[in-house]
Amino acid sequence: MNIVRSVLTVASLLLAPAVFAQPASEPGKQLLDRTCTACHTIDTVMDQRNTKDRWSQVVDDMVSRGAQASDADLTRIVDYLGKIRAPKISVNTLNAADLTDASGLPKDSAAAIVDYRDKHGAFKNLDELKQAPGVDAAAIDKKKDLFDFSNGK
Repeated sequence: MNIVRSVLTVASLLLAPAVFAQPASEPGKQLLDRTCTACHTIDTVMDQRNTKDRWSQVVDDMVSRGAQASDADLTRIVDYLGKIRAPKISVNTLNAADLTDASGLPKDSAAAIVDYRDKHGAFKNLDELKQAPGVDAAAIDKKKDLFDFSNGK
């Protein structure tokens, strides 16, 4: 029994740093999970893409149907959804200013995207977008789920 206890103690000491090193979940996600899954699955929410204003309307509707959370928590939920479930960004149709506004990319990167697109045609995928001169591939990778290439066929 002492051997088992010793093995478990050593294992817990070795695993503890990995457990504590895990990044904490975003508060908005925790609030979303706690508040919204009382009535429906999280997939129901995550299947949608809306502007922040539309998410606010959806959350207001859910409150009118009985969802319960403080005003501060509801604001955090709307902010979280507005950030992670915003509409896709069409890199093949937006001008540089709108691309900057929609994606948060720097103005010079957005201008480089539009300039390259104007000279070489529509982007077909993320790899093409990252290859455009003047574009920070790492910044594009961080936002990869936001981009839509449907008009680049």
